[in-house]
Amino acid sequence: MAERYRLIDTAVSELDIVTIDRSEIREGDTGRVPRRRRGDGRRVYDDEEHGQEGGVRATLVIDDE
Repeated sequence: MAERYRLIDTAVSELDIVTIDRSEIREGDTGRVPRRRRGDGRRVYDDEEHGQEGGVRATLVIDDE
């Protein structure tokens, strides 16, 4: 099932909100990042207070190349 996720970088700048066709994303996962080559997952915020604002399933902190 596709879910919407907010992507932020390690400097806490919002990069994008994307739809990803995966039911679960964990810290350490690697995947394609829109308009970038690849990104490694550093942290997943999936709680309502810090991660789901704006109707996304979670906020993902990525270290993009």
